Amino acid sequence: MLQDFKFTSDVSEFVSHSGVKFSYGSKPLGEELFIWSQGLLDESGIDDYEIEYHKWEDLPVFFKAPGNSTIPFDIFAASFYLLSRYEEYLPQVKDDLGRYSAKESVAVKGNFIMMPLVDLWVRKFLILINRSFDVSLKREQKFNTTVAIEVSSFYKYTSRGIIDNVLMLWQHLRRFKLRHFVQQILVLFGIKTDPYDNYERLIEIIRSKWSYKRKSIVSKDDMIFFFHLGSYNRMDNGTVYRYREYRESIKKIGDYVDIGLRYSFYCNDKELKSQSKKYEEISNRPLRKTMAAYSKIVTPGHYKRLVETEKLEDYSMGYETMPGFRASTSHPFYFYDLDYEVQTPLLIHPYALHYKSISGNMLNGQKQIVRQLKQRVIEVSGSFIVMFDYSQFEKGLKSHATTLLEYIYEKEI
Repeated sequence: MLQDFKFTSDVSEFVSHSGVKFSYGSKPLGEELFIWSQGLLDESGIDDYEIEYHKWEDLPVFFKAPGNSTIPFDIFAASFYLLSRYEEYLPQVKDDLGRYSAKESVAVKGNFIMMPLVDLWVRKFLILINRSFDVSLKREQKFNTTVAIEVSSFYKYTSRGIIDNVLMLWQHLRRFKLRHFVQQILVLFGIKTDPYDNYERLIEIIRSKWSYKRKSIVSKDDMIFFFHLGSYNRMDNGTVYRYREYRESIKKIGDYVDIGLRYSFYCNDKELKSQSKKYEEISNRPLRKTMAAYSKIVTPGHYKRLVETEKLEDYSMGYETMPGFRASTSHPFYFYDLDYEVQTPLLIHPYALHYKSISGNMLNGQKQIVRQLKQRVIEVSGSFIVMFDYSQFEKGLKSHATTLLEYIYEKEI
């Protein structure tokens, strides 16, 4: 049910209004529902705030409010701080790949990284609004599950070039991995299929969840492949886009599931435009879904480039090294540029888990983490997005990746 409302900064108009109302500021104007303002949303520039953690009943909060506030913190400033990734604009110690470190985040230090905290605040605030004003406002979003697969290399041996294959053969011999050496020889001579050639099995898993094995507008389960099309370098040393088999496979996969572009690790403005153009030429479709290699966003630089080139969806908002909600939400949101203080059209889809962060756990431990995160997302009717690297589904690899992928899609966990 839609409810009419109006914003005003006119004090006399607000005070004279006899209906339902609430205020947001430094002090209440009467007997209304009052939310205290910490001041962050009125400021220009970026400041290094000292974050102190408190509680709103069972939920952690920060930006604590004085006693005359209806809720014990500035919910709007705190939500903005987390969603805008305010902390990632500040001076920081980066990890080995030059990324923002999860350990430096407010969510990890406040022990709420495993919670979509902004969503939980919103749900609790909505309950307060409905009770206070005798209305029935609700969020219309529905829970959905997406598995995103980052394809840094489509083949392990095939179409990798002479130098790469010679180096890999030498590494197998040097480390006495004779089984891998023989496997590589058999693959290169066409006797065996490449161990990464497993995409049909992955697609069949998601198609089995769809009615008539076709995705519909009401499907709650989804899968996206993000393909690397950048230049060869020490970080992006997988299959290059020039190989016909790779290009044809991209088109084939796109006939069944969503596809997108994985921007390379060393991606400047020129490379971003070049890779975007290659994707559209190969796939014969406009580019919308993107991600940064290894989730290296470097806020706000990468996102600003996406805005400028009008590539309007990103799936890089998460941590490879730790499960949990980097922006403390499971809902997609628009990137807010703090430098220019403007909301952009770039839609960010945050992921809750990268398989790399739990691949060393036993299967039961992996399932426990998935169950914990998924149940949290179900609570707030959010989007449960899990990221995998394509190489984790290698044939013969001692990995629980395929088993966990199937588990992620299960209705009851």
